[in-house]
Amino acid sequence: MSLLILIVSSFFWGIFDLLRKLVLEYLSISQVICVIFISQLIFFFFSLFFSNLLISDPNYFLYLIIISVLSLLAIFCFLKAIKIGEISMSIPLLSYSPLLSLLFSNYFLGENLEAQQYFGVVTIFFGSFILYSKSLKVQDLLLSPITLMKNKGAQLIICVTIIWSIIPVLDKKSLTYTDIYLHGFLQSLLIVFLLLIFIKTPITKKIIKLKKKKEIFLFLLLIIFSFLTTLLQFLALKINLVPILEVFKRAIGILLALYFGYFFFNEKINKQKIISIIVITLGLLFVI
Repeated sequence: MSLLILIVSSFFWGIFDLLRKLVLEYLSISQVICVIFISQLIFFFFSLFFSNLLISDPNYFLYLIIISVLSLLAIFCFLKAIKIGEISMSIPLLSYSPLLSLLFSNYFLGENLEAQQYFGVVTIFFGSFILYSKSLKVQDLLLSPITLMKNKGAQLIICVTIIWSIIPVLDKKSLTYTDIYLHGFLQSLLIVFLLLIFIKTPITKKIIKLKKKKEIFLFLLLIIFSFLTTLLQFLALKINLVPILEVFKRAIGILLALYFGYFFFNEKINKQKIISIIVITLGLLFVI
């Protein structure tokens, strides 16, 4: 059951990434952020029917504040990155998150992996270097991190990677104090409150003008997936180690990004992308 939830959650994240890039073609970044978290707030409000409405430790609220602020910052950087860059080049950089999650989960949760799983995480890390290398020559592979840091979209994604590496760890810690429904509701409530303070652009202006069937369909899918993806992640965190969850999310997300980039955005598939995906997939097999 835990493996099934991992796979389903990872596929939902991959589709959610696609939907966010697609809706950015007719909605602004601030509007997409508002739609995502307001819809989550509504769905989690109704899900409180399944909650025991209990918080066992006041320390929970500190984690809640940190998670909410980091989530808002990360989603802004992520949307900006995929708006200006190729999805097949941006999403693979998130493969760094399992390695960072490994460090954070060890410190906060005491979680450890086996030797071959560590090797798998490092292999995934190396696969992303191949993606941004000018060629497959050794000297270019060694210079790949420098090339990566000069790319504006990559810089944003790296910031997102660091933030998204610690958020699941803090989420799992928070879920020791309360249930997934109350946690989801309080988190989305606080983020919406922050949005009211920092984002001044009204979201209803463009939403009302959604007249094309495709735009309406994508908009509705974004609303549904924004809730289901978050809910599935909470469920996966309850029964899996954080680094394992991150590995599945990123490996499957990278495969889907390559597929979606080619079929939806006419992004080229070259030899380096293919080799990078193969290396990252091999890393996943070691982790499993």
